[in-house]
Amino acid sequence: MKKYKFKLEALLKMRKLKEDQCKMEIGRLQTRKVELENEIANQNAGIDEAYESQEATANAGATGLDLRFYPYFMQGKRAAITSIKAEIAELDEQLREKFNDLKTHRANVKVLEEIKEKNKRAHKKAANKAMHQKIEEQVMNWNQFKK
Repeated sequence: MKKYKFKLEALLKMRKLKEDQCKMEIGRLQTRKVELENEIANQNAGIDEAYESQEATANAGATGLDLRFYPYFMQGKRAAITSIKAEIAELDEQLREKFNDLKTHRANVKVLEEIKEKNKRAHKKAANKAMHQKIEEQVMNWNQFKK
């Protein structure tokens, strides 16, 4: 009997490839999101450092002209944080879309794999039936020859 060959193997491989590409894209987006969250932490650390520097400068007896710099610096840091948070929100939306795509791709692959397994079991059952039938015929022939 012939070896089992799934006729939709090429389609299954293409669907698995799409699923893998989707997973890689999700990983890239998640990595970018972590980088942006780290950038927010760095910006917040910069703001804390600026407050400490401002207090040290004020305690050292600085003039008003020296202290004018700090509010603008902190405002710039806060604006950068707001911008980064907006970018993270966009990434979250893209991630939601990609996860929905991944669900679809996984479902497609799962359906094809189940069809493949079902066909493989049917092929194996037919092969076993044919083999048992041949064995039975040979036993009958042997019994006739033996007489």
